[in-house]
Amino acid sequence: MKINIPDSLIKLNSMSTTPIYVVGGYVRNHFAGLGETDIDIAGPAIAEALGISKRYQTKVVNYKLGTAIIRYNSDSFEYTPFRIEKYADDGSHTPIDVKFTTDIKADAMRRDFTCNAIYYDITRDEIIDPLHGMQDIEHKILRAYNPDRVFASDGLRILRMVRIAAETGFKIDGATAMSAKKNAEKLRDISAERRRDELNRILVADTKYGVVNAHYRGLKLLAQLGLLKYIVPQLEDEAGLEQNPKYHKYDVLEHTFRTVQAAPPDVRLAALMHDIGKPYCVNKFGNMHGHETVSANIVKYTLGEYGLKYPNAVIDEVAWLCANHMYDSDFMTKTGKLKVFVAKNFDLIDKLSALIVADRKATGMEHTEFERLSTVKQQLIEENAPLKVTDLAIDGGTLILEGIQPTKIGELLNELWVCCVIDPRLNNEEWLLSQIRKKSN
Repeated sequence: MKINIPDSLIKLNSMSTTPIYVVGGYVRNHFAGLGETDIDIAGPAIAEALGISKRYQTKVVNYKLGTAIIRYNSDSFEYTPFRIEKYADDGSHTPIDVKFTTDIKADAMRRDFTCNAIYYDITRDEIIDPLHGMQDIEHKILRAYNPDRVFASDGLRILRMVRIAAETGFKIDGATAMSAKKNAEKLRDISAERRRDELNRILVADTKYGVVNAHYRGLKLLAQLGLLKYIVPQLEDEAGLEQNPKYHKYDVLEHTFRTVQAAPPDVRLAALMHDIGKPYCVNKFGNMHGHETVSANIVKYTLGEYGLKYPNAVIDEVAWLCANHMYDSDFMTKTGKLKVFVAKNFDLIDKLSALIVADRKATGMEHTEFERLSTVKQQLIEENAPLKVTDLAIDGGTLILEGIQPTKIGELLNELWVCCVIDPRLNNEEWLLSQIRKKSN
């Protein structure tokens, strides 16, 4: 039964005046056969009363909850004393009253799910399972011991439930799911940043423990439990919105989820938002034309300061990807124009290409595998094309010496750069000077 834990934790337990228990995800993952995660520890005393050596750096990070970080060299453990919590009715994540206790079952009952309420007694090398969490792990069930209390007291646990179910591949107990759905309104009291962080983790849930399509299942659970309105409300409008059967097998929401499913992790937020403008376009214009521009505008609002409060750099990138995900969709863009577009947006082309490929796969129809953007990018690299104006064989100083007015230098350099992107062989001083002299005559 012995759980593999660091020697530093064994020593910490041996010098502590009270027993220390490993609890939470580390224990769950050991018995579920999942990967290792951070080690959380708990015990019947506050951290200051453990009596451990000063070689272990102990820093209390929340005096109300008694939470402390204990470090020894590169090892770090989060310690919490056994406690009983009382929450307000608004589900706002922070307990209004905390009492410390020595009762391990009372501590277990305040935790979110039974599979996270299993304690490993380091000293005795035995499991203490007050809420029968081992049985739930065996059956891969995510269950709250008292779901109404769990979710009513802390609305964030509803999103946490979806994320853990997705990451681990566990099914959600029926009563627990019903309670989560009933208490979904509590998510309105959770800060945008916390909702955003859980969404981010759901979008990459498959990377946590290698559960295939975990991110897709996480999104489906959000929809099934009626939680989308508290994260990206416009997604609800995609449900049941049919698309042209000539090009799409699924409605907009299912297509969106499948686009996320097919996309690499760093493109999944854009994949989630890429068609968010379609419902608006249908309601306003009766069709989906131009939805990419509308999607980009919705991104700026929904992911911005009035929504999930993403950093501006993330918002700008996602908005740009959404705005351009239909670029060259008919494969009719001329090669020269395509090369200039790729050069101007060189650093984002791989992500845009990945989004376009995922979008096509998610139609459920036969699609063209060839992706011109990535091909053109590689061509520019191989041709040693100037990717920026500063990569030209001349600069502004040369133009001044040739008598070009300063106000016209930027425009002329950009014209020459476009020519050299289209045909990189032109990027030589002789040709560039010949063009400048034509302009100056």
